[in-house]
Amino acid sequence: MITIIRREILEHLQSLQFLILIILSILLFGMNGWVSVKKHREQMTRYSNGVKGIAQNPSTVETYLYMHPNPLVLLADGGSKYQPPGYSLGPKGKLTSLPSGPKNFKMPFVPELDWAFIIKVVFSLYVLLLAFRGISGEKEIGTLRLVLSNVLRRNQLLIAKYISIIVITGIPLILGGLVSLCIVSILLPQALSLSVVPRIGLMVLLAFFYLSIFAFLGLFVSSLVGRSSVVLLILLSVWILFVIVVPNVSGILSDKLTSVPSEFQTARQVGPILKEQVWARIDKVKERIKRGELTTEEAIKKETDQAFEEGQEDVRNHYAVYENAMKRRANAARNLSRFSPTALFQFASESLADTGPRREERFEKDAKAYSSIYDNYILEKVGRLVGTSYWSFGSSITVNEKYFRIDSPYPQEYQGDKSDFPRFAESSPNLPHNVQEAFLDLAGLSLWNLILAMLAFWAISRCDVR
Repeated sequence: MITIIRREILEHLQSLQFLILIILSILLFGMNGWVSVKKHREQMTRYSNGVKGIAQNPSTVETYLYMHPNPLVLLADGGSKYQPPGYSLGPKGKLTSLPSGPKNFKMPFVPELDWAFIIKVVFSLYVLLLAFRGISGEKEIGTLRLVLSNVLRRNQLLIAKYISIIVITGIPLILGGLVSLCIVSILLPQALSLSVVPRIGLMVLLAFFYLSIFAFLGLFVSSLVGRSSVVLLILLSVWILFVIVVPNVSGILSDKLTSVPSEFQTARQVGPILKEQVWARIDKVKERIKRGELTTEEAIKKETDQAFEEGQEDVRNHYAVYENAMKRRANAARNLSRFSPTALFQFASESLADTGPRREERFEKDAKAYSSIYDNYILEKVGRLVGTSYWSFGSSITVNEKYFRIDSPYPQEYQGDKSDFPRFAESSPNLPHNVQEAFLDLAGLSLWNLILAMLAFWAISRCDVR
């Protein structure tokens, strides 16, 4: 078996496609390192300016919470260009996403060139190109019968083919990864520390675990089908299904399976809410004025402020329902895409790199926890909490033949010393926690490996060597 492994590795090392992959790997991982450095510098500049602005101008009307840039986006970007860099926070927990920055409007759907993309697209395809002739090619040239006529068993031949594929794929993968890390360590040494080394190591192991699925898949089809051309056609079809179709179609299916109103429809629904909740309360205040129950501007202002505040709460809850529905739709799309091992690998990579939707959810949770601290600070300094929404209200009232205007209250800025303004601290989970988050995705990849390995051994055991 060792002789077969050596022969296979030597043949692959001398092939033109191996040379092409080495060059392509160096170029892609090199671009990954350079782009990651550029992106991290821009994000750190924006983050530093934002934090500095908060420290210099603390406010009881509105403050800003910024997400610390993660240098491990070079491993798995996790859709950072679509995620907000932070939130603006108002009293009573009003969170508004900050703009995510400039976008490529000419090519908005160009994927990020991170490790996960290079591995799940380029290297998975290369593994299939190595495996598709693994058994069928030997049969076509007549060497399969000769090899199996010796002491070597069929299972041993399959294992030898599998090991040679993984080894020959690992050479350009590790070389490319080292090129990327060298570029980042030279141009941005502070971005990589010893604490990220275990994450990088686990990412490499995860890559081999993912590529193993395609190695078993290629050997299974190659053992099952006698003609290499047909094997290649089948494998390319399955690759397109796993890598392109399922991850993209899942979003379309989630849109069809979940009913979520559009942003325009959500805004239109605010009108009836205001009519039923806000203006109904204001009409009751006006009736009390007519009955003579409210005779002073101070008493009227107190009642209308309460009515407006309750209306703001209703509007905030209305938009919260919409945002939660959008999150459920996104989670449904992710769960549907998990039928593909490519999606499982992507999500596990994001967990190990601490990027993607889970980090955004954790940051939002930290922001909501901080909002109670922020509210207590406002109560201590100003003496009252006034919440707002995307809408403001106004009306006019006549009392004792005197006309005056009433408007929804607005948070008040404290003019005294704010040196004790509470600072926001984002939580950072440890590696075991991130591995735990990736558990289901890792279990899915394990299941794919187990099923395809069993199928490959079954197929070669029944393979006709003639």
